[in-house]
Amino acid sequence: MLKELKFNKKLLAFSCWLLAFAGCTDDVQDPAYRQELASERMAINEHFFNPKESPLDSHLFYTFKGIKFFPISEKYKVKASLTLINTDSVFELPHSHDATKPYKKYAVAKFELLGDSYELLVLEQVVKKPGAENYLLLPFTDATSGVETYGGGRYIDLDKSAGTEQIIDFNRAYNPYCLYNAKYTCPIPPKENKLPIRIEAGMKAEL
Repeated sequence: MLKELKFNKKLLAFSCWLLAFAGCTDDVQDPAYRQELASERMAINEHFFNPKESPLDSHLFYTFKGIKFFPISEKYKVKASLTLINTDSVFELPHSHDATKPYKKYAVAKFELLGDSYELLVLEQVVKKPGAENYLLLPFTDATSGVETYGGGRYIDLDKSAGTEQIIDFNRAYNPYCLYNAKYTCPIPPKENKLPIRIEAGMKAEL
């Protein structure tokens, strides 16, 4: 039994080393979840390194060393209750390059994180691409914004079809493309979505 335990610890340590760039921490209890996120992160980097798909500006492409991430941590995967906002009113959400696009305030997501309660505004696009009928956007900034992470904020995608009880996984927080290429315009998180804490999860801004 002791030999088996030592072997399992060595195997876990080797797996963590193998997936080092994806992040591995002691508070991740579910190996399948860690592997799923690691695979997603590898796919993201493959996308950025592919010259036919990459959103990178040409001057960045040849010096790009890969997307950096915070270590995977299950404490940043939280259950959220969505209180729907029953209104048809549309507002113009500011974007980069002094642009705006029409959105609706879909819901307020309430959740607990690191021992405290928080609320974030969930947005719905008015003009949707085919196949994105259930797409919801959760843009936010936090105390890492402008330091380790992009100052313009990060995003989490939600699915309307999942209902009012959802999982907000900050490990999947990603950067807008405008960080990598000026040709993109990206939503600016509303002031209601500024978290006063450090969200040490998801993508970093370092190139």
